[in-house]
Amino acid sequence: MLSASVPSLRIRSLPSMTRSLTWTMPLLLTLFFGAGCIAPKTAVSQQRQRIQEPPVDEQREQQPTMSIMRAAMGLPFIDRMALEKAVYELSSPEFEGRSTGTDGYGLAARFAAERFRAAGLMPGGPDGSYMQPFPVEGNEITGPMELRIEHDGWSGPPYRFGRDYVARGFTGTGRVENTPVVFVGYGLVNEEKGWDDYAGVDVSGKVALMIMGTPPGTGDWGEQSRPRWKATLAAERGVKGILLIDDPGEGALSPIVSVYHGQEGVHQERMPILSIRNRIADDLLYGFPYTATSVRRRITDTGAPLSFELKTRITMEAGAEYTAATSTWNVVGWIDGSDSSVADEYIVVGGHLDHVGQQAGIVFQGANDNASGSVMVMAMAEAMARSAVKPRRSVCFVLFAGEEHFLLGSEYFAANPPRPISQVAGMMNLDMVGTGPRLAMDGGASTPIFQQFLVDADRLYGGFGIEEQTPTPARPGASDHSAFVNAGVPTVYLHSSGAAGRAHTAADVPEKIDYEAFYRTTLVVYLTLFQMADRP
Repeated sequence: MLSASVPSLRIRSLPSMTRSLTWTMPLLLTLFFGAGCIAPKTAVSQQRQRIQEPPVDEQREQQPTMSIMRAAMGLPFIDRMALEKAVYELSSPEFEGRSTGTDGYGLAARFAAERFRAAGLMPGGPDGSYMQPFPVEGNEITGPMELRIEHDGWSGPPYRFGRDYVARGFTGTGRVENTPVVFVGYGLVNEEKGWDDYAGVDVSGKVALMIMGTPPGTGDWGEQSRPRWKATLAAERGVKGILLIDDPGEGALSPIVSVYHGQEGVHQERMPILSIRNRIADDLLYGFPYTATSVRRRITDTGAPLSFELKTRITMEAGAEYTAATSTWNVVGWIDGSDSSVADEYIVVGGHLDHVGQQAGIVFQGANDNASGSVMVMAMAEAMARSAVKPRRSVCFVLFAGEEHFLLGSEYFAANPPRPISQVAGMMNLDMVGTGPRLAMDGGASTPIFQQFLVDADRLYGGFGIEEQTPTPARPGASDHSAFVNAGVPTVYLHSSGAAGRAHTAADVPEKIDYEAFYRTTLVVYLTLFQMADRP
């Protein structure tokens, strides 16, 4: 685990970046001399045909604004191959999945800080550092891991760890053998709501099978919806282990999830907590007229709890090393604005650097979630720092820790900004921007001027059809823009859409990133960011 001070970790030197102007110089000519000169199309392989092509002449009829022309001076410093290399670097086993509070995350934070320093950004952390420290809990999943069921004298083979199930981030260490299982709905108790999933069942000394989240139509449960709170309720009733069905929905198998969300409640150090696929839940429901999907639907349709003891028994084990208090860091760098009359105002652009780490030797690389957003933040910081033209307002580049611990890093930054949050003129959050084939922005309905900036940039270089998308309002959600929305900061959240979901699984690897779309997305986002900071 990390010590309380910034670790002295070796960072491999960054190779010099080869600057390719194949795309960017024609764009600069387009921006300064009109739409008659356009960027050439890149050859697209058969496997990449789903990528939309860059804009054609007809889409470039609108002349660029002066702000975009100023912004374009930074585009030659954004290199496609360098973006790809950085995603592979940040997703490599060296960083151990970048789980907040681990040495792997500390190494990633130092890696990012070194890039900010090499690019010439000013430090945004205390005492002239790029690192903004704050305390967190830590829990490393070490193993051993086991899960198997039996019924009616039949004993099934062990399920496959990493494919069929994983540990929840705040699992305890423990083992239960050949133990009865009780289905307890959502594992919730709330007297005011008239809800008790433990009514009428005896769970003492048994394993609880429960659904993640809260029953539809029952309102906001706050922290009570989180696994830690549910584990506390279960432990008070003598439960020895928990199996979580992660929102089975109505169709495809739910993903295995290894996030840490929620730290309220007492950590149950001796209770194993596993997250399972639907098919394991279906196996556990042997002898009953339910599947994981139908039992959830039954609770939704009746609006009432449903709990019963199963006919199956289970053996399960998880191993973890828990640390009650350690330190982690947001990584913060600054570029001062060029107009002294508004340079005290600033735009925050950020993405979370952390991912869900490793479990018993399986590394969750987190290429799209969120090496992609982190690399984009670093690439744009370098481009803006090296450009001869800076926007009128200052820009604060932040890589957040603790997003997978339920947004701890961004919450801490918003509560402890390097400069008053009243001076934040806008916030841009980048989370999972690497898969393509589409780019989406939340918050455009709340900030139409920011929506227009993205539309203008997309017309010139993106081809993502932003103009045809219906703007959506800014609202809190499970990403780092939430704290800024709650603070009243004009906020936008950019993310890719349309690709198969791989978040929080071992399949989120660099090979799955759509690098052509990622490159064009970075250019569009840079133009948008510059306009946000440069507006009158």
